[in-house]
Amino acid sequence: MTTLASRSLYLLGIAALLAGCAANTPLVGSVDAPRLAVGDHWQYRITDNLRRGVQTRLDVDVLAVGPNAARLRLVYTNGEGRSERVEEVDAGGGLRVAAFGYGPTRPYSPSLKLLDFPLTGGKVWRQTVPTMRPDLQLKDAIVVFGQVQGRTPVTVPAGNFDTVAVYRILQLDDGEFWRSKTTRRDQVRYAAEVKGVVREERDAEYHETPSGPDMAVIRTENTTTELVAFTPGR
Repeated sequence: MTTLASRSLYLLGIAALLAGCAANTPLVGSVDAPRLAVGDHWQYRITDNLRRGVQTRLDVDVLAVGPNAARLRLVYTNGEGRSERVEEVDAGGGLRVAAFGYGPTRPYSPSLKLLDFPLTGGKVWRQTVPTMRPDLQLKDAIVVFGQVQGRTPVTVPAGNFDTVAVYRILQLDDGEFWRSKTTRRDQVRYAAEVKGVVREERDAEYHETPSGPDMAVIRTENTTTELVAFTPGR
């Protein structure tokens, strides 16, 4: 099943990747993983396009940096209140501890490569990370497919940036007997000068089963995340 999932994500991404590459200029050289520092702070604005533009403020702070990993605090604030969690990234930028959607924070081994540094022109990566479902206590997997599409200029509230464009597909480990796993497609814009993503568009959905002409497609996420401000740490 894991092999089939990886192959399906690869085939699903090819057409979109070919279309996206034409809009970007070639990436010359490579972009290394960010060197995080205690006190690095990013402020983002997340717009929920499925909820008529409801906005959430996301503040990300680097709490600690070690030789192999860094700890980040993420604080979400909107009209419904405030929530906070702590995640970990490894030295290559991979997620060691994180949460997806409404699921709990949990560890991943190997780390999830949402961005596979160093980023080079045309680079493609595919990764299958084994997981243990927290709800069912069953073995499963999260599948990642991504490709570097080139360079593209981006304007966000924090300013104008020359970014690396990345297209990414995630298949989560949340399938049930009555529904498929969630598939999430991301358009990512990464800027080395702020050590992070300055814009990210996500679109996620799953399919009800059994398949057929009346099969419903349920959209679970359509968000736009933009950088509002970045303050480097010490």
